[in-house]
Amino acid sequence: MSLEMWLMLSLVVVLSGISKAAFAGGLGLLAMPLMLMVFDPHTALGVLLPILLMLDGFTLRKYWQRWSLPILLQLLPAAIVGIVVAALLLGSLSTHQLQWLIGVGSVLFALRYFLLRRQAMPWLASRAAGVVMGLLSGISSTLLHAGGPPLAMHLLARKLPATEYIATSAVFFAVLNLVKVPAFVWQQQLTLELLWLALPFLPLCYLSIKLGYWLKQKVSDQHFLPAVHGLLLLAGGKLIWQAI
Repeated sequence: MSLEMWLMLSLVVVLSGISKAAFAGGLGLLAMPLMLMVFDPHTALGVLLPILLMLDGFTLRKYWQRWSLPILLQLLPAAIVGIVVAALLLGSLSTHQLQWLIGVGSVLFALRYFLLRRQAMPWLASRAAGVVMGLLSGISSTLLHAGGPPLAMHLLARKLPATEYIATSAVFFAVLNLVKVPAFVWQQQLTLELLWLALPFLPLCYLSIKLGYWLKQKVSDQHFLPAVHGLLLLAGGKLIWQAI
């Protein structure tokens, strides 16, 4: 692996770690676009999965038992179905339409917060919306490592406290990434070679989560929601740009 690849992968690890520990994965959508600057899609998808799993483990340690179990039990079954659907189509389904759908939804939801935050949208917090968003999150997480926006749309609508929001997101994606392992192995997206490529970044994963957790302590709940919605707006715009 070239120096450029090492540096890019290090940057992605740091951004992803900070994102998971401080902003519930809001920066996670930037990982694949950055990786694709120096890696082919097969390598980018495969090497990111074990890195995300390492980051998930350290994040859960920081936010242990602060999650909402009822919400997880509602979201995870649909998300796992989404993973199965995406795994069956992996390599044959175009991601552009999915990028467009998730991107537009993310941008509209973020703009709604900044422009129309006083107008309630209770349907996004409903059980039915949770099932739909869980399904979309499972599909987009498998195809793009970008399951954050659908989950964020639902959890933000439910107005969870910042810590509970991050912890619930951490468990959700830890389970999803574990379920994705056999799907990726089956589709030859994850190999031993890519696993060994990711393992040296374990210490950096730990330090990135520590840094993100420290930043979270410095950001009050008053500033948390604007920050997350801002990241959602940027991430959605990035997906739309990729789709175009």
